[in-house]
Amino acid sequence: MTSVSPRLPAAVLWDFDGMILDTEPAWMASEIAYVASHSAVWTLDDARGYIGASWRTLGNALGQRIAEETGTTGLDPWDIYQSVSAGVVDQVRAGQAPLRPGALELLDALGAAAVPCALVSSSPESLLRAGVAALGIPDPFEALIAGPMVEHGKPAPDCYLLAAATLQVPIGQCVVLEDSPTGCEAGQRSGALVIGIPSVAPLPSVAGQLRRDSLVGLTVADLAAMVRAHGAHSAHKEDSQ
Repeated sequence: MTSVSPRLPAAVLWDFDGMILDTEPAWMASEIAYVASHSAVWTLDDARGYIGASWRTLGNALGQRIAEETGTTGLDPWDIYQSVSAGVVDQVRAGQAPLRPGALELLDALGAAAVPCALVSSSPESLLRAGVAALGIPDPFEALIAGPMVEHGKPAPDCYLLAAATLQVPIGQCVVLEDSPTGCEAGQRSGALVIGIPSVAPLPSVAGQLRRDSLVGLTVADLAAMVRAHGAHSAHKEDSQ
């Protein structure tokens, strides 16, 4: 594996929706519009319950709602997801998904410190590519893991494990930045240090996960200190077992 200074995170693994760009409202609007186009109702509260969900989970949920309210069955979850995500891509390309505060500054600082970054999302690659293009800077990510690339989406840890393997770094020395309970669970199950930063929905307090209100003011030195503390805690936990 790649040798990484113990003073720095081995890598920072970024969620996309709600962490890089504020796309969660775009997802909600696209979901509501899709279900409405099939003469059924999907509310904002419904949509909030699926923030960070895998394509399969979201597609099944929307298809089930349509079936329950209209009797229409047989809609393919993947086709549903593709239609909904295409609406989000359109909104991103139209500049309707603003940058999350502090994201560009932290990406720039990590690049200057030679800490590799990966984009790890439940969203399709088309949306991630559109999002990276919307940043207006050279692509800062050395790996891109889209939801359909893994068999088991978040909250399974597969996407984060794949990101670490792609970067050839130890997952236990990585930092995961997430905005949803589903994503935070995926990061924690992978063995990474998870920092939860809420976007459109609050994040519950969970043992073993850190919380911040925003990326603003978060530095590479802060992340390094958190990783050291995480490693020390993990080592103590193993010794006590």
